Amino acid sequence: MILAPPKRPRSSEENILPLINIVFLLLIFFMLAGVLAQHPPFELTPPSTAQTEESTQLNNRVLSLAADGRIALGGETLERGALVDALADWPKGKPLQVRADGHIKAGALTELFATLREAGIAEINLLTQHKTP
Repeated sequence: MILAPPKRPRSSEENILPLINIVFLLLIFFMLAGVLAQHPPFELTPPSTAQTEESTQLNNRVLSLAADGRIALGGETLERGALVDALADWPKGKPLQVRADGHIKAGALTELFATLREAGIAEINLLTQHKTP
């Protein structure tokens, strides 16, 4: 007659090992996911909006405009004259996402839009942050 070997009681260490594995996998995931968002090379405070629409996903080439007029495209600071050349390879019909400081003057934003129109950009998405009531 064949008997099954006696079951030994599971130790508490065997129960915690899968939990440790999951925690490390989550840690790695959030470390990688945190790097996916492109940050401008200068401090920006985006304007607020009361709309609750879902914003579009960020492109890896976001145009950032600081309150003092500095411009960055894809994390690299540019001169205003070099902006047209930097956007020369922009796909036709694809909207450009602009992240501007909330304290920027309207005239500076109008000048930027004129420069973008000169570069052939037909559609612009102005990124904002949701205003909490």
